[in-house]
Amino acid sequence: MSKLVNVSRRDFLRTSAAGGLVITSSFLGANTLLAEPSAKATGTKKCKQVILLWMEGGPSQFETFDPKPGKKTGAPYKALETEVPGFTPCETFPKIAAAAKDICLIKSMTSKEGNHSRGAYYMHTGYIPNPTLKHPSLGSIVGHQLGKPDFDLPNFVKLRGAPFPAGYLGVENNPFVIANPGARIENLDYAKGVDKARMEKRMKLVEEMEKDFAKSRGSDATDAHKAMYDKARKLMDSPLKAKFYIDDEPQEVRDAYGKGKFAESCIIARRLIEAGVACVEVVQGGWDTHDDGFVRCKQLASEIDQPWAALLADLKKRGLLDTTLVVWMGEFGRTPQVTDTEGRGHWPGNFCVAMSGGGVKTGQVIGETDEMGEKIVKDPVRPQDLYWTFASLMGWDTTREFEAGPRPVWLVDIDKKLDAKPVEKVMK
Repeated sequence: MSKLVNVSRRDFLRTSAAGGLVITSSFLGANTLLAEPSAKATGTKKCKQVILLWMEGGPSQFETFDPKPGKKTGAPYKALETEVPGFTPCETFPKIAAAAKDICLIKSMTSKEGNHSRGAYYMHTGYIPNPTLKHPSLGSIVGHQLGKPDFDLPNFVKLRGAPFPAGYLGVENNPFVIANPGARIENLDYAKGVDKARMEKRMKLVEEMEKDFAKSRGSDATDAHKAMYDKARKLMDSPLKAKFYIDDEPQEVRDAYGKGKFAESCIIARRLIEAGVACVEVVQGGWDTHDDGFVRCKQLASEIDQPWAALLADLKKRGLLDTTLVVWMGEFGRTPQVTDTEGRGHWPGNFCVAMSGGGVKTGQVIGETDEMGEKIVKDPVRPQDLYWTFASLMGWDTTREFEAGPRPVWLVDIDKKLDAKPVEKVMK
């Protein structure tokens, strides 16, 4: 089995402070510290990069892509007819409706995890939460499997939201989290009064200090530190860090995406993908609509409809959509029953996931629910199946074992009792 070199955050920050290097701790390099993936990678490998549009809070299927108009469980919106049979989003998604041919909609996602943290974990990893084991999220897996070890930028960037550690893949595959996309990123530039030459002197001092550490503790930890320092320094000195900002984007591009943080984040995601970043996760919160759900979902739809459609169009225009998988999803759906306060509770029984590009067969709807939206009647898809699908699209090495304490683990769930498998209808 392959072993990972783990460096504690405390040790990293202690030596970072000694060297005068201040860099956000969520970015600790790429997959330079991991053994190279074996040659037994499986799948079609049509997808080279990923953008995850994460709808935090659990978006209602009824107020998005499985509306059930006229039924007592439905929302007070019209359903839009599109060029794709069965793809009838709410009227609050007119631009996504117009992009129907570029989308594969799964209406029959199903899970048993109705708690926010557990549901988010399940949909981010493809594994049911386990208190003794931390699995990597989709972005960390993509960065590890498809990222470039010598790339200037992080292989996994997360725009808004909390960090999701890379688990057994190690801190070097953690996301580089930008809390306020578009704003100046703290600690990415040299500290006041420190120029490049002075930083070089400080780094030489760090190297000397670590020689003594290596003599007593071994060289693995110091080698890992050096790799992370080198990666951080490379980012600080790289012209590619300008890709985190949109100041130089033409006005017509900004107008196409619209206004708001989600729109700006989608532009930054496209810029990072264009620069070569393996995975970008864009987070849009606010979907936990227990109260006043119809009004809130309408507002949320207005914030994401134009930017999401513009992102797909922009990627296609630049020749990037064929190899970039764009995934829209959240942790679960909402209850068919509407509360007295016009909201809905948590509902993992059936919900929606949308995918575009990256080897996906678009212009189709997979799965179906009954007339009230209470049960799946065709083609149920579990998170494990979804992750096997991702693995096939990207050619993850599903045979490789990793160590997580005393046990072997895999990037996807290989439990024979679950019999998880790729959703063949998704792939071209």
